[in-house]
Amino acid sequence: MINIKGLIWLLTFLLFVFIAIFSFHTLSLISSVQKDLNDEFEKRLHVTSLLIAKEIEANFDKAMNDPDFIPLLIRKNGAQQIIALNDEGIDMRNKSGLRVGIDKSIIEKVERGDKVILSSYEAKGNRLIKSAYASITNPATQEKGIVIVKMYPLSDKGEQKEEEPFDFFKILIGFVVLALIFYIIRSFIIAGRPAPKEGDEAKIKGDTGFLIHTFHSLMQQLKIKEKELQRLRTEAEERADVVEDYNEYVLKSVSSGVIAFNKENKITTFNQAAEKILSFGGEDLLGKSCSEAFGDESGLCQLLDSTLQRSEGSPRKELEIVKKNSERIWVGISASILKNRKDEAIGAILIFSDITEIKKLQDEIRQKDRLTVLGELAGGIAHEFRNMMGTILGFAKLLSKKIGKNDPKQGMIEAIINELNTMEMIINELLSLGKAQPISLKPVDINKLIRNLLIKSMGEVKEPKPKIDVNIPSDIPEIMADELLIRQAFTNLIQNSVDAMSEGGELKVEGKYLAADGIDKMVEIVIMDTGTGIPKDKLDKIFLPFFTTKPKGTGLGLALVHKIILSHNGRIEVESEEGKGTAFKIFLPAAD
Repeated sequence: MINIKGLIWLLTFLLFVFIAIFSFHTLSLISSVQKDLNDEFEKRLHVTSLLIAKEIEANFDKAMNDPDFIPLLIRKNGAQQIIALNDEGIDMRNKSGLRVGIDKSIIEKVERGDKVILSSYEAKGNRLIKSAYASITNPATQEKGIVIVKMYPLSDKGEQKEEEPFDFFKILIGFVVLALIFYIIRSFIIAGRPAPKEGDEAKIKGDTGFLIHTFHSLMQQLKIKEKELQRLRTEAEERADVVEDYNEYVLKSVSSGVIAFNKENKITTFNQAAEKILSFGGEDLLGKSCSEAFGDESGLCQLLDSTLQRSEGSPRKELEIVKKNSERIWVGISASILKNRKDEAIGAILIFSDITEIKKLQDEIRQKDRLTVLGELAGGIAHEFRNMMGTILGFAKLLSKKIGKNDPKQGMIEAIINELNTMEMIINELLSLGKAQPISLKPVDINKLIRNLLIKSMGEVKEPKPKIDVNIPSDIPEIMADELLIRQAFTNLIQNSVDAMSEGGELKVEGKYLAADGIDKMVEIVIMDTGTGIPKDKLDKIFLPFFTTKPKGTGLGLALVHKIILSHNGRIEVESEEGKGTAFKIFLPAAD
């Protein structure tokens, strides 16, 4: 016959084993979910700190001086606190503040672009807070620093909420183990007793009922906790979706370009700012390698290869890159290694911003410095040159009077006088280039001025004359300018275009009004010719004093044009292709 009692004890034993295995599995699953959430949060915090660092670099002066800039970043990124420190650990926004001690190993990791996240508990409220560290650089002084971004993980009560089921299962496992030991000992004791009599059957049934009741109670509790576990899993998945959406929102909101690559050099992320800066469509580039997207010679790909090979980030540097429309721009860029929760490298991320305008301003400042030095030099030697030229001119005129008017030597004397006049003109241009000239600004009709200059210039040009095409709207606004100086600038530009077309061609002059919200109102004048063009390797030198491509040029004309345009708070750009022609674009402030 089947031993009913033994079978019941066997089933009870197996039940307890099942409960223990299920409890351990549940504990492991909850621990894994908690670890995944923590890793995802730290990854988001690391990326957020890098983006905040780039936002501060791109608007450094505003970040240091505007009291609302950092609070706005805090609200925008959901941070608890943002601190910018210099390399001495002093708050950049409050130089008189206390020094913050930062371990040297942390500074070294941050400078390499590694992920650095520390956890601590607040003295008030004993709440866990995490801090991410990222490197920043002052674009003007190249001073290094560190930005610290602090955030609370999960929600205010998130950690307590996750610990409740965790503690319950600890207690449940302890209870199961104790109960298992108790019933095993009890079964051995009962097994050593004599067989029960008929009067003891009720007691046996009572024991069996107790076991069945215990079994049902445990199963009921398991079902309740299984529902709780399912609820926690659903919340974890929803929270992961929220974190992923949040990362997307952050990438869309920042003004810096962000491109992420995996270990195979394939593009995995390409945000809207990167699309705007590089003029590429992000969706079209996802899944492509860097060389496929930007070309083997691109500075972006060279920086990426270097970062992946060394498995460490690189500090901020400046690169000249080519956009999709072949336009060349300058970017301030840094690279960091992307790591998974096991601290293994899984790719790299490039964060950059367009600094083309900053580079142009730096070039203009250097040009002004060169002109200042040139002016001091010109002022010092012009007087001595004029004294010597005056002596030569005096003797030439005296010699001209002593010999007859029909003497063949008069031709040589006239050549001497002409060259002295040319030297006088060069000295005057040099002095004009070097010294600061007073400017009398008033509204000038640029349409009328250019048309008059074209009529005058064409009257002095020998055949074959170039064809003239003027397309300037009659209602184009006047500009604020010194008419005498601006006339001199446009005369030089028109004359250069005509000289470049000795065999004839076409001279085009176009004008338009540029006005948009948030920018200065400007008038753009474009002077285009179909002449010989300027070699590509000489384009960046044409505004330098004494640089010329003409056989008999002085190299001062375009330098003087550049100075006049800059003195009117305008700018001048040049595009040229050798053998096809040149286009000068002049931007001048419109009159109110």
